[in-house]
Amino acid sequence: MTNKTKKTGSAEQFEANWKTRKESFYNHWTPATPSNQIQFAFRQHWDVFSSIIGKDKKGKCLEVGCGRGSISSYFADAGWDTTLLDWSPAALEIAKKIFKTNRHQGFFVAGDTNYLPFKNEQFDVVVSIGLLEHFDNVCHPVQEHWRVLKPGGWFLGYIVPEKTDNVQRYFNWINVILKFIADVISKQRKKTVAKEQIFRNDYTSETYLNCLKAYDPEKIFVSGIYSVPMISHSPEFPFSLLPDTIEKILVKIFKIVVWMRTLSTGKHGWLCSEKMGQAFLIAAKK
Repeated sequence: MTNKTKKTGSAEQFEANWKTRKESFYNHWTPATPSNQIQFAFRQHWDVFSSIIGKDKKGKCLEVGCGRGSISSYFADAGWDTTLLDWSPAALEIAKKIFKTNRHQGFFVAGDTNYLPFKNEQFDVVVSIGLLEHFDNVCHPVQEHWRVLKPGGWFLGYIVPEKTDNVQRYFNWINVILKFIADVISKQRKKTVAKEQIFRNDYTSETYLNCLKAYDPEKIFVSGIYSVPMISHSPEFPFSLLPDTIEKILVKIFKIVVWMRTLSTGKHGWLCSEKMGQAFLIAAKK
């Protein structure tokens, strides 16, 4: 991600958080039943993504702004030739360690989202999670995603805008209580390093779709995604988990909620309206 100004990626803030937060080393991929809410979330992301691009499809995948490479782990595990790119050296080192732990193969590249160091039409899937909302001018990184995508390939943009009226608004009071408890505990222990604030835009999917119109995609799919709340004393990036027992209980609850939504809506229960989702997904076929 670029380091020009705060409104083009908050790169310095990301780098600081990657270096100072123990949460940076969380492994959000698991071959077994997810044991916490973020593992559960990435399993649902993968289910949705693979249903769009084809569950048996293989090829070359690029994750832009990979961070710890959680979704790339799913691509790698499914047999994709996986490349992970990030501006942050700290993030890439974490991703390498996690890939080694998971026994996954990946190619790691330091680079700028606005100027991807790849030739045109190199990848069958170009995916980013929680990246594009950190730019003010989103058309430039979208253009780069599209440029390196092969004809017939899929652009997968998972975007987390700055908004307060999604499903989370019904559960913020829980996070406030958890934060109060965590603050009391932290004062009894050694002081923790505060998280750096990171810029996020508040654009809806329409802004990104306007960027894509110039390329005349063969197919476009748009939906709200992440239909359940995030429960934590520190939900900002990087997300802080609760004690293991509580996390496992939350996973069981969320699994039931997603299952019930699937039955009631006739589509994957992780999908929802854009207004209610923690994020929205734009999938476009070149």
